[in-house]
Amino acid sequence: MMNNLYAQRLGRAAKDAQPGGDLIDHGWSLVKELHKHGFDIVPRDRGPAGLNPANTINEMCGLSIPGWG
Repeated sequence: MMNNLYAQRLGRAAKDAQPGGDLIDHGWSLVKELHKHGFDIVPRDRGPAGLNPANTINEMCGLSIPGWG
């Protein structure tokens, strides 16, 4: 069962993401909003990331994760 606080933060991030441009622009906006609201995105399928050593999409986008590294 999801904690209501997490659900609220996810909902806020989704609402704050800018829908402008194409799906890629919207996706980057969502990544930034999720990061701002305290979420790290870890892809299940690492294939599209290629040889990128980053563990999270946050790192791939150059978004720093407090307390890491």
